[in-house]
Amino acid sequence: MRNERVREMTTAGIFSAIILFMALVPAPWGLTWGFFRLSPGVEVTIIHIPVIIGGIFGGKRVSIILGLMFGLGSLIAALIYGGVFAPFFYNPLVSVLPRVLFGYFIYLFYEYVSKTIKNRYLSMGLAFGLSTFAHSIMVLVMLYLFSFSSDTYASIFVDANIFEFILAILGFNAVLEIAMAIVVGVPIGLRIKEFRELDKTA
Repeated sequence: MRNERVREMTTAGIFSAIILFMALVPAPWGLTWGFFRLSPGVEVTIIHIPVIIGGIFGGKRVSIILGLMFGLGSLIAALIYGGVFAPFFYNPLVSVLPRVLFGYFIYLFYEYVSKTIKNRYLSMGLAFGLSTFAHSIMVLVMLYLFSFSSDTYASIFVDANIFEFILAILGFNAVLEIAMAIVVGVPIGLRIKEFRELDKTA
C-alpha cells in the first residue's frame, strides 16, 4: 500500500510539472509549449496528451489531480497571455472544472477499453481518442453555459451564430487535438506499458 502511494505521488508530481511547464512557459512560436495560437481566434493544445498518459498509468487519483493541474494551468495562462478567448477562461467553471472531469473520464475510458478490447494498439488509441473528444465536449458545454450567452461573447463575436461556432470548433480544434493525441500519445503510452510489463516480470 505504501509503495502504491509513493508511486502515485511520484507520477502525479512528475506529470504535474510537465503540464504546468507546457501551460505556462513561453515558446518560440509566441504562446506556450502546450498552447498553439494558429490565428487570433484559433488555439489548440497538446497538454491533454501528458494528462492522458499520466492518468492511464497513475490511476484514478492521479488522473483527477493531473486534470486539475491542466485546468489551473489553463486559467493562469489565460490571465498571463490573453487572447480572443482568454476572458472566457477566467471563469474556473470553464477553465478548471471540465479538466478535472476530463481526468476522471480518462480513468473510466481506459478501464473500459482495456478490459473489453484485447488489441493493445486499438484499446490505447480509443482511450486517447475518446478522452480527447470528451475533453472538447465538456469544455464547449461549459463555454455554452457560462460564456457564450455573456456580454463578453457578444462584444467579440457580435451576432455570430453560437451553434455554427461550436460546430466549427468541433470540426477543426477537436479533430486536430484527437489526431495529435493518437499520433503522439499512443506510441508513448504503448512504450510505457511495455516497460511496466517487463518490470512486473523481472
